[in-house]
Amino acid sequence: MSVESPDPTGSGSLRPEVQRIIAAGRSASVRREGRLRSVLLLGLLSATLLWAAFTPLELASAAWVSLVPLGLLGRPQSLPRRSYLVLWGCGLLWGLATLQWMRLGHPAMYVALLALAAWLGLTFPVFVGLVRRANAGGLPIWLSVPLVWTTLEYARGMLLTGFAWYYLGHSQYRWISLIQIADVTGAWGVSFLVALISGVLVLSIPPALLSRWGLDLVDCAPVGRRGFVIPAFTVLGMLTVCLVYGAVRSVDPASTDFPPGPVVALIQGNFTPELKHDPQLVMSRFRIHNVLMQSSVRLQPDLVVWPETMFPWPERSVLEGVTDEQILAQAPLDVLRDYGNESALLVEPFRNQEVQRSLAGHAQGLGAALVIGLEALVADETRTRVFNSAAFVRPDVGYVGRYDKIHRVVFGEYIPLKDLLPWLSELVPFGAGFGIDAGSEVRMFEYGGWQMSPLICFEDTVPGLVRRMAAQTDKAGRGCDLLVNLTNDAWFHGSSELDQHLITAAFRCVENRVPMVRAVNGGVSAFIDGDGRIRDPGLIQVLKEPLQGAIPQLTDVQGLRDAETGRWRRQFSGIIQGQVLLDPRTALYTVLGDWLPQLCVFVVAVLFVRGWKRR
Repeated sequence: MSVESPDPTGSGSLRPEVQRIIAAGRSASVRREGRLRSVLLLGLLSATLLWAAFTPLELASAAWVSLVPLGLLGRPQSLPRRSYLVLWGCGLLWGLATLQWMRLGHPAMYVALLALAAWLGLTFPVFVGLVRRANAGGLPIWLSVPLVWTTLEYARGMLLTGFAWYYLGHSQYRWISLIQIADVTGAWGVSFLVALISGVLVLSIPPALLSRWGLDLVDCAPVGRRGFVIPAFTVLGMLTVCLVYGAVRSVDPASTDFPPGPVVALIQGNFTPELKHDPQLVMSRFRIHNVLMQSSVRLQPDLVVWPETMFPWPERSVLEGVTDEQILAQAPLDVLRDYGNESALLVEPFRNQEVQRSLAGHAQGLGAALVIGLEALVADETRTRVFNSAAFVRPDVGYVGRYDKIHRVVFGEYIPLKDLLPWLSELVPFGAGFGIDAGSEVRMFEYGGWQMSPLICFEDTVPGLVRRMAAQTDKAGRGCDLLVNLTNDAWFHGSSELDQHLITAAFRCVENRVPMVRAVNGGVSAFIDGDGRIRDPGLIQVLKEPLQGAIPQLTDVQGLRDAETGRWRRQFSGIIQGQVLLDPRTALYTVLGDWLPQLCVFVVAVLFVRGWKRR
């Protein structure tokens, strides 16, 4: 009996079958690699279009097609392995390119930049995954794209204290008639419409073309002419309704009969953060702002506004019932040793209200109300709380009160979980005692019959907080007439952050039909009306620095945008003055809130569950 040995050359009877298996495996591997490259290219294309839609390029048209590449990945029933990891990488690149201005604040901010970019980048894989799940749940892709994108924008604005920047709708800020729908839906309504265009365009790409890109579309049926008619007419109808609504709701500033508001002088300094925290230059900073404030007297403003924390001396106060001994117990031991028997001097600033009296004197001398950014120290029974605040002072009654910032910036103003994870403190450049406390209530101050609400730093970009400010009423039922933003954007050295901050703030004005003034260290200080227009002020005067002599040299310039560069003016010290145009209109968004994105979240959640069950 003989036993046949295997043919080492592979020339036996199984050779053709083995070769077919090997060939099929190699072909499948090539197809998978080809499809993964297509996923990469489509992800990078969406990343590029989204980056181009916002500052610094501001190619608004790119936003309308920016989700088409990602939307195409929602059409096949299957994607190659590692597709979602590749998409996260594409989203990360988008985040890094878009948020690159964060690195300018301090070398330590590179870590924060990477973290926020990674968080922003998750939008790409989650978007594709949810679109695919919504399709599996029975929703056509042209509706899945705007529903899912709006859901993710809302989630990004709410989770981890929120980041309501770079919404798709923000790219359309120049199209005034289009963005008026935001007073019903919030900025998410504009984002939904822009994303809807991308969703319909996804249907226009023939499967045969995608197949040539290496995507497996054998299970993706072509969309016939009839299947394209309903989506196309839906988009045209919604766009028409929005534009007609915008034409009716928007006003012509030149012909409006809206009542005139206060004349406001915005004091803009140009101090880098390093100088801001240098004790040796405190007086130089104060002198510049004070000179500009005194120079504004001849312009007879009703209100003068200083930027965030530009008044160098903190306002100190003590809660009722707190004793001197309790205040001293909070002082560091080395400070107590230095003061010795004169430790009572540590208590005196909390009791004498010297800063409040000084501010009242400034307001009385100007004959105008003041909103001034400063630090507030409040002693209670156990510790001294530190707030980033805006003080309001009237020329007739003196110091009225202050607003303490509610929405703090993560790692910029506080460190989450620092007690549990002490090493997190090493990620910020401000020292071990870094951090401020959060305020607890919105405020509204009255002067000359006008009701004004302060917002500090990035608070003018937070939809929910601004809506709370706008929804306030006094005992007589009068609402907020003017939002006053005090901020310091000099951290970012004239970069695109300044532009995007201003653009985002403009949407808060449309949403609530309340105008806003912004006093910004480093720029861009501006007047925004209730339609979201960034208006040219009546006067811009630039201070020649350094100061020489007692009389400042101020030069008039024309227009908020520089005629040569086309950019908004920034990085100068000066006065920006104009008259606010009050807005008597009411906004449904102020009453109804985030109904549209919450509806999107609900629909996507239902479809996710249905798609999961069908799977």
